[in-house]
Formats: sequence, C-alpha cells, structure tokens
Amino acid sequence: MKKNSDKEAFTFDKGIERLEQIINDLDQNNVQLEQSLDLFGEGVKLIKQCNGLLDSAEAKVKVLLENSKGELVVTDQD
Repeated sequence: MKKNSDKEAFTFDKGIERLEQIINDLDQNNVQLEQSLDLFGEGVKLIKQCNGLLDSAEAKVKVLLENSKGELVVTDQD
C-alpha cells in the first residue's frame, strides 16, 4: 500500500533531484562499495521512471496543423 502512495508522489523533478543527490554522493569518494552499488541501482530505477514520464509526456504532445482545406487540426506528434 505504501508503495502505491510513493509511486503516486513521484514526479520528474523529484526524480532528477534525487539523481543529482546520488551523483554527488558517488562523487564524494567516501562511499563504501555496497552503498555505491545500492545508489547505482537506485539511480538506474530513477532513470527508468523519469524516461517513462518523458515517454508519457511525449505521447500527450499534440501538433496543431493546417489541413488541405485550411482548417486547423490537432494531430499526434511523430
């Protein structure tokens, strides 16, 4: 149950912010190997989630074009 509420609260901005934290932590050179692997795994999951959000946003993008009759129509962006 808690997992669903965490998933609902996930946003692209929060994902990017956490990825930046992970990168900073890994750049510190004082992170143990086990913790580095955990952070790396978390980063990979965040990237997948962010890519999913970008794919959804891209699908929602519509383009307003003029058809042969001079009418404006909304089409999916390719």
